[in-house]
Amino acid sequence: MNSKLLKEKFIKAILFLCALSSIGIVFFIVIYMLDLGYPVIINWFAYGFESGVFNILPYMFDSLYLGLGGTLLGVAIGIPCAIYLAEFADMRLRNMIKPTLEVLNGFPSVIIGVLGFSLLCTQLGRFGLRGFYCTLVGWVVLGVMSLPLISSVSEDSLRAVPQDLREASLGLGATKWQTTTEVLLPTAISGILTSILLAFGNAIGETMAILAVIGIATPPPITFNPLSQSNSITALIAYGYQETSVGSLRYLTLFAAGFILFVMTALTNLAIRALLARRNKTASARTNEP
Repeated sequence: MNSKLLKEKFIKAILFLCALSSIGIVFFIVIYMLDLGYPVIINWFAYGFESGVFNILPYMFDSLYLGLGGTLLGVAIGIPCAIYLAEFADMRLRNMIKPTLEVLNGFPSVIIGVLGFSLLCTQLGRFGLRGFYCTLVGWVVLGVMSLPLISSVSEDSLRAVPQDLREASLGLGATKWQTTTEVLLPTAISGILTSILLAFGNAIGETMAILAVIGIATPPPITFNPLSQSNSITALIAYGYQETSVGSLRYLTLFAAGFILFVMTALTNLAIRALLARRNKTASARTNEP
């Protein structure tokens, strides 16, 4: 066996071990959380999530509610931004805005959380509204964090639409706006939905920004009022871990809550993978059409 072939096999083995290590790390984390949290998880499912140190249902609801509201706010701003950058902005302006969005995406989340607390929580109090620890402020912070991801990925999806579709639509007499809304958006919808699901997965797993604006208050009964107090599983774990003794019931409950959050995030990732597979299948079918 020559040295070149041996070197390739060695590199292939190293790459395989690196890929396998990611599976091992995830498997270890899941097993560790289950090993510590399974008694609490069993009690939760047996007694309606109310046994143990706290009721996990309000935290689950608030995590989903905060993530959904923040993502929808990011969609309301990010999708129009993506449409403008992809179809209406000149190249010079696009080259200014796109890097700015990428810089915003790289901002530390704790900085955005502190800014949200300083600029929103304190200001809402001046209008007689409850600014501290309310869901509305969490939506705004998560919306700002979701904006760069949604707009960037959606803009790339729109620009990936073949130019022939644009020319055909315009040649048939459609306006630029009609072409965008009736041709380009339906064609790029899979990529746009993928960006939304990615932003939602990041939102429900966000910790420091949420902890900065919702604090550590125990959430009230499940409510859709955006001005009510809220909390999330991530904030609960981040703060509760600091004041918990190892091996206590509260300590085990935090690991059980972490496993619940892992399941929620995993389901979101599975939805993303299913959407990508459907998108690839549709694109392949179109390519193979006679």
